[in-house]
Amino acid sequence: MTIGEALKQLRLHAGLTQNQMAAGLMSESFYSKVERDVHEIDANLLIELLTAHHFDVVSFFARVSNQDLRTEPNFDLMNQISFAQNRKDLKTLDKIALEIKEGKIKSNFWLQFRLENAYAWVLHSNKMISPELKNKVKSIIVDENWNRTAYHYLSQAVIFLDIDEAYQLVDSAFRAYEKKPETDTFTLQFVAMIAMNFLNCCYHQRDAIQKKYVDRAVNFLHELPRDGAIGINSVLGTYYEAVFSGDKDMAEMVIKVLKKSGYLFLIEDTLEQK
Repeated sequence: MTIGEALKQLRLHAGLTQNQMAAGLMSESFYSKVERDVHEIDANLLIELLTAHHFDVVSFFARVSNQDLRTEPNFDLMNQISFAQNRKDLKTLDKIALEIKEGKIKSNFWLQFRLENAYAWVLHSNKMISPELKNKVKSIIVDENWNRTAYHYLSQAVIFLDIDEAYQLVDSAFRAYEKKPETDTFTLQFVAMIAMNFLNCCYHQRDAIQKKYVDRAVNFLHELPRDGAIGINSVLGTYYEAVFSGDKDMAEMVIKVLKKSGYLFLIEDTLEQK
């Protein structure tokens, strides 16, 4: 499967037009040619495009590089779950959960993880996650030999954990990166996502957190190399820093920038409670 074919598949599943899919990162005309494999797309721009829509970067490249669909039978279903998560579409998640319960869909650990992970992010709560799955997730994440895959997994699964447990693992991941920093685009993206998703968890559990939790994540973002692929994370880090420090003027400034540039959806869940 080509990059263009994979992008088209993701776009149609998400119900987006080509203009919406371009997300202001490129012209509709250019995106259309990428989708038709007429134009090539720079790797950094491709990752920024996928990230803008919260598409799973790892799964996307696995799809592109693997022509045998049997190795990833739940690819389309997992994308449906991701899209439902992004849209806060509980109805679709409930439908998939029911089909799994009724045996219409054969489940496995990764599918169950993706589904319960989506519920957790939409509801901003891990109360629906079974203790068994929590323990399984923790056992997978706890790894002294942090690597790109472990960073990515933690960035998605941080919401599974109680905030104190999450901080311990987040801090461990940060220390591993600081000890052996990698500057490839994927690793940078994943460690930045750990910080951003953890800050989001801190926001929704702000009555139960310690100040050092926010400071650790914000300072880590400040220390990352300046790279266009994670630039939006620096902007979001500035927003959360302003929110937690009570700097309303700075928070409003960032909100205006995000709204103007079409990225307000990244913090909409924090605006609903203001």
